[in-house]
Amino acid sequence: MSRVIRWRAGLLALALAGCSDEQPAPAPSPTPQPTQRPAPAPIDPASLAPGELPAPELAGVQAAVGGWSTSPGFARFLTSDGTAAFAIRCDSEKRQLILARSGAADAGEMLRIVTGMAAASYPTTPVGRRVEARVSIDDRFVAALAKAKGPVGISVGEGPVLMLAPDPAIARVIRGCDGR
Repeated sequence: MSRVIRWRAGLLALALAGCSDEQPAPAPSPTPQPTQRPAPAPIDPASLAPGELPAPELAGVQAAVGGWSTSPGFARFLTSDGTAAFAIRCDSEKRQLILARSGAADAGEMLRIVTGMAAASYPTTPVGRRVEARVSIDDRFVAALAKAKGPVGISVGEGPVLMLAPDPAIARVIRGCDGR
């Protein structure tokens, strides 16, 4: 009889084990590998104009296709499909430039502008389908931006660089806002 009792006890233990709420431990997930960014193309110092600095952020970046549209105190770069990709506007009352880049970003994410002469980053504020950064007209970078003779690169956070061909429209907005 002890065999029957042991057999029934074993069956009972199996039945109770099937009713457990415990979940099996999850399988370990593979360790994510960091993505490697391609190294920027080397910059030939002989290709730089006098006073121009290397701008590795612009190395290998294709210039955006489009053109500038201007009005007093305002200039914007429109891509070939008519999308406003970047704009610069004067807020003369506050003596500020408003730099706007199309796209979404979190508040405070940095708008970075790079020229062959200087670079600067400014915190952004989301406004609809773009981000804006406000910059004092007296900011030292603004003078360098007004004098830029080469391409201008604009990025938000870790996003792609929008490279724009130089245009006198930028300097006109800056000079008009500065009153000089």
